[in-house]
Amino acid sequence: YFKNKEATEQTIDSQGWLHTGDIGYIDDDGDIFIVDRVKEMIKYKGFQ
Repeated sequence: YFKNKEATEQTIDSQGWLHTGDIGYIDDDGDIFIVDRVKEMIKYKGFQ
């Protein structure tokens, strides 16, 4: 997150993986499908 080190550290883990809150899978052909969200709520400046 731009100028938000704490939010960035919560989203990117120690191995460099970006946790977006999306749920998906890769099929046998290598296609990626996003099917759901873990995080539905968006927070902006303390508001939800």
